[in-house]
Amino acid sequence: MEEHKYRCAICGQIVTPLPDGSCPICGAPKEMLKPYIDKDEEQ
Repeated sequence: MEEHKYRCAICGQIVTPLPDGSCPICGAPKEMLKPYIDKDEEQ
């Protein structure tokens, strides 16, 4: 199963969101998480 990764606009970390969609590092709401594509994983 592929996990979607997001970059947090607040702390800048690349994360897998918590179940409520928030950032597990700084607690930013899901609206602050932007989809992130890892160039190495793209095939």
